[in-house]
Amino acid sequence: MYRWFLAWRYLLQRPINLLGVIAVTLAAWALVVVVSIFSGYIVEIRRHVHATTGDVVVNRLPVECSFARIAPVLLADPNVAACAPRITWPGLLHPTGGVPAAAARPDSGEDSRFVHLIGIDPQAELAVSGLRAWLRAPERPELRVAEAELLRPAGGDDDPVPSILLSERRLAVEGLQPGARVDVTCTRLYTERTQSVELETVRLAVQGAFGARFVMFDATHALVHIDTMRALLRMKVEDACNEVVVALRDESTAVETAARLQRALADRLSVRDVGVYTWEETNALFLSAVDHQRSLFKLILFVIMVVAAFLMFATLSMMVTEKVHDVGILTAMGATRFGVFQVFLACGLAIAATGAVLGVGVGCLTAVNLDGLNTWLRTTFGVDLFPTRIYNLEHVPFDLDPAWLLQVAGMALGVGAVVSGIPAWLASRHDPVESLRNE
Repeated sequence: MYRWFLAWRYLLQRPINLLGVIAVTLAAWALVVVVSIFSGYIVEIRRHVHATTGDVVVNRLPVECSFARIAPVLLADPNVAACAPRITWPGLLHPTGGVPAAAARPDSGEDSRFVHLIGIDPQAELAVSGLRAWLRAPERPELRVAEAELLRPAGGDDDPVPSILLSERRLAVEGLQPGARVDVTCTRLYTERTQSVELETVRLAVQGAFGARFVMFDATHALVHIDTMRALLRMKVEDACNEVVVALRDESTAVETAARLQRALADRLSVRDVGVYTWEETNALFLSAVDHQRSLFKLILFVIMVVAAFLMFATLSMMVTEKVHDVGILTAMGATRFGVFQVFLACGLAIAATGAVLGVGVGCLTAVNLDGLNTWLRTTFGVDLFPTRIYNLEHVPFDLDPAWLLQVAGMALGVGAVVSGIPAWLASRHDPVESLRNE
């Protein structure tokens, strides 16, 4: 019983031990807050990337593949809920008559004339991607397009020009408004006549804007009607497509479903070079890069815990030096070396445990309330702790993973046990005669 009493007494007698508690608290707080915010960002990014890609993507289809041949094979799988054709094609986009003087400064790739054109069937696309949410995303109401009026392929009586959707940010960079004209130029490869490259240009009318909340997608992609792409590329097959997006009933079995679809296309249509990939496989390089950045953050933040450990070691070593005579008295009165070891080990563990609890608790509260705090600071003082606009987010995200919280707490306790164990072991090795020599 004396061990815990002495440990508690030593801690209360030396206010300098608060430095160790504060250091561990700050280290645990930083690990919880930064990693939870970054994990929340990853969750948001994965959700937006998933919405732009679909559950499963079928690409590398034969030239001018008929969607009517592909769709029945895909829909025959019990896990496939819907599928939609696409024609994806690179091109160059430039406003008719040059860039207006009112154009905004580009900051995420919108200054490039290169654009990925995605030809979609609007009604079919609504069932397989996040198109419905993209149409509601623009902040300016005049840029929003109703689902029923989305993307005319050949214009109407009042405006015969086919329409195009650009991201809200790109419209601002180009200085464009709904109804403005843009020219899109694409290449056609290996024509039947000359086996050469031909340039095709089409004039399109800006119908409105979309917002996928994924910066890379918004900056470099544009949506048009799939019939517009078929006419631009002079495709002879009426329902031609070069990509099919598939929505699944159960996303957890996407890998197995993609493998089944690959086999079904090979067996029933003899299409053996077709690619069938899940959304994670399609974006594997980008997703792995983001995950790697989170791992680097964890490694960097661990350095803070190491600094806290050195501070604990210093304060505990000073305590052992100051309590040499106490150690001699305890040993002379019959205390064992293990008992002395336990006294100082308990001091270190108490510091680490207190810091871990405070750091994890305050870190969770900070992560949960950071969005409100960030909004208040931005509106009151103009200080933006987490600039959501840069990441194209509506709020400061967070994801409190219980496993990570336990890891942080365990890390703090483990580091506390190691750095307090060394001074405690040195204290237990003191010779009582030497400790009492100067008494």
